[in-house]
Amino acid sequence: MDIFSAIAVFIKREWKRLLIIPLLYTPVYILFMFLSYMQGMAYMEPIYGKPNEWFPRGVQNVIEITIIYYVLIFHIMLPYLRTKKVRRFFVQLTGFLLLVFAYEYFYNFVLISPTVRAGTPLSTFLVWHIGVDILILCISAAAAPLIEWSAKSKRQEILEKQKLDAELAAIKYQINPHFLFNSLSFIYSRTITLDEEVAHAVLLLSDIMRYALNRDEDVQGKVDLLREVTHMKNVIEINQLRYDHSLHINYQENLTHTHTRIPPLVLITLVENAFKHGDLSDPENPLVIQMETDATRLRFYSCNKKKKGNKELSNGIGLSNIRQRLELVYGIKHSFEIKEDDKYYMTNLVINL
Repeated sequence: MDIFSAIAVFIKREWKRLLIIPLLYTPVYILFMFLSYMQGMAYMEPIYGKPNEWFPRGVQNVIEITIIYYVLIFHIMLPYLRTKKVRRFFVQLTGFLLLVFAYEYFYNFVLISPTVRAGTPLSTFLVWHIGVDILILCISAAAAPLIEWSAKSKRQEILEKQKLDAELAAIKYQINPHFLFNSLSFIYSRTITLDEEVAHAVLLLSDIMRYALNRDEDVQGKVDLLREVTHMKNVIEINQLRYDHSLHINYQENLTHTHTRIPPLVLITLVENAFKHGDLSDPENPLVIQMETDATRLRFYSCNKKKKGNKELSNGIGLSNIRQRLELVYGIKHSFEIKEDDKYYMTNLVINL
């Protein structure tokens, strides 16, 4: 991808954020110009240059301010509010402000020298631009919490709507759970003496259905991590029974921190995707599943050989829905990557707890 394509992709993704800043700043800039003009040209020229420079410098100033506010708010202030990493915040903030000030000095004194042209001393330039930078910093610090609060409210509203839609769909299509579990219990009791493996499959199916119908979600729509992992293992095991233990699966887990909650059915959807579209019959290329947690993060990784020929039809919440749910719940505190080539399909999910 060349630089112009990268810029086009960036603008397409971030245009709403980039547009709101100049829309808010341009009227303020015009107001400041008008107030300076009312003070007279002797006051105005050291700041804005000569009249023929007002428009091009005004456009340039709006572009500069847009970039500065965008970086300060969306890449320094908001990440700090979400991660609370103080040291990283101060390093980024100090480095960026020094870079901005260096640019302002280089542009004004080396490239176009407006202070020399207008007879303005360096001290005036320093006081003016330091004051402007402090004002920009204060505005950014005030705007970031408002933007974060608005984003959280919007995410929560979408999550509640999705949860309500899911509940309505469940009501529409649900089977009476008492009838279902009583029937499974009856089948289990009749098969336990005839075929232990079939009875075990019925028991697994009962646990899977019980979890699907009653996941014990909290107000945020999250479930206990251990229950989600147990559900995932049950699905893996019942698929092994289904294929007469012919599936080659390398499952590894290292769960040192289990007291956490995550959105339901995320992990199992990734596993089911591997079952549907992967070739698990090759002992040299098994389905690899790695699950690990510690006090700071959760990581899930899967890699499977791609199935050739016709694939099973996909259903369920799907990978695109997973991306949306993770973005709504965790924002920048997670990463979800999918990589594939002609032979392999890999997923890597990291959630910062």
